[in-house]
Amino acid sequence: MRMRLRLARQLLHWTMLTLFLAQSIPASGQALGRQKGRKRVDTWLVLDEEKGFARIEQYADILNSLSIFGNPSKEFIYRCHQLQIEVYQGVSGNASAIDTPAHRQDTLGEYLQACQVQGYDGIDLDFERLDPSLQDTYSEFLRQTSSALHAIGKKLSHSVSCYPNADRNSTHKTFYYPKVVAETCDLIRVMCYDMYWAPGQGDPQFIDHPDSQGIGPTSSYPWARAGMLFWLERAPREKLVMGLPAYSNDYALSPHGSGKQVYASKPQIQEGTPTQAAWLWYDRLSMYLYMERDGIPHIFYASDSESTKAHLETVDELNLPAFGFWHFSSVDEATWKVIRGWLNKK
Repeated sequence: MRMRLRLARQLLHWTMLTLFLAQSIPASGQALGRQKGRKRVDTWLVLDEEKGFARIEQYADILNSLSIFGNPSKEFIYRCHQLQIEVYQGVSGNASAIDTPAHRQDTLGEYLQACQVQGYDGIDLDFERLDPSLQDTYSEFLRQTSSALHAIGKKLSHSVSCYPNADRNSTHKTFYYPKVVAETCDLIRVMCYDMYWAPGQGDPQFIDHPDSQGIGPTSSYPWARAGMLFWLERAPREKLVMGLPAYSNDYALSPHGSGKQVYASKPQIQEGTPTQAAWLWYDRLSMYLYMERDGIPHIFYASDSESTKAHLETVDELNLPAFGFWHFSSVDEATWKVIRGWLNKK
């Protein structure tokens, strides 16, 4: 079934591309106690991408928490608290952070200091692609971290991958046990993106990424929904956050073409560039075909307000308590408008 769907999708793409190249269509000009108490917005924020505080203030009425990657000042965290927004320290690491009792103790000491000195409300773990042989070691790390944070009134959050496909459904392929994550963590942020990882421009680090399985969107309605169903079977509903993409996948359709992640909802192209758009009903997202000035055709899978609207249907259908984005700064105004409208209908 999956092979037939993939072949059908590829046929649609190439049929549209053929029509597009033949027609050369011109570019289209075209609280914490308040509202967030009904559905939470728990989102990631990359500090270097958010140069000021104005947008945080603008959306403070619907933001429940920020998981921040960077080094915000105590004043920044204090201002978030004044707006009744929880702040987590987003952290990542490799095996050397958790592989021995001494390393785990050192890592945990850093987390506790960050919470006690800087004022974070908790830690958001973003460890990815550790060796599966570390499962038991990582479980011990989670138990120690959870216990220590809870002892000082802080929380533990964990970013986890989306596993909706049968061939990725076995926990032995991961470095953590979903059951242990569910037992130890207060929030479980399911990363419903990187369904297809757009490889970097000639960068082997990304071309060899395990999810570089071809050309496709970073997320889709059925794939992300299946991922949340996977986690609903393994973790309490109230802990789950549906993590959505605020970036798109762009591919050059040439023999040696490559793809890239674009933090925008439409192709970043010069005005007048021939462009054709289509709505992929099954995936519930927009796709654009366009021609670069050098004659190379591109296919662009968008994450935008319309694809977000479809994901919010999943939030409703599955009665999920929260959603968020990777990452806050790249969510466009049209998407925030959709979110506000959706919240106001509750």
